[in-house]
Amino acid sequence: MPEGPTPRPVADRLELAAPSLAAIAARVAGRLPPSARRRVLRSALARAEAAFNRGDFEVVFALFTDRAHYVPPPALSRVPLSGRQAIVEFWRESATRFRISSVENVSLDEILPQRFTRTLRIRHRTDGEELSYIIRQVTELRQGRVVSQINEQIE
Repeated sequence: MPEGPTPRPVADRLELAAPSLAAIAARVAGRLPPSARRRVLRSALARAEAAFNRGDFEVVFALFTDRAHYVPPPALSRVPLSGRQAIVEFWRESATRFRISSVENVSLDEILPQRFTRTLRIRHRTDGEELSYIIRQVTELRQGRVVSQINEQIE
């Protein structure tokens, strides 16, 4: 029996269907005490990691604004992007260059109501080659939506 794509979890489907409600939830989470905010953000980032690893870029970037500023990982491009659709297309094109791409959340380093910083390990594989690097990612939020995300390679 052939395997189909992995079905989206309910939370991912809700975020895609009602991004305005998801943005409200993100704003509420930003007002939580730091320990609760950390737990909520870790859960959201774990969902984003799973979505990226299954190639579901619409989910990964669902809360990005239409005018979001994005600096891709330097190992892939040094050209900043503008807008959610351009970001999704960038990652779709990257997925065609590599047989497998995956991310791993390494640490959640800074959590403020309108900004968080995390460290990620990213791997891309083609036949016989692997590109692996670690980035520091700084994400800025406004009204529960991502307005800027900058990826800096640190290793």
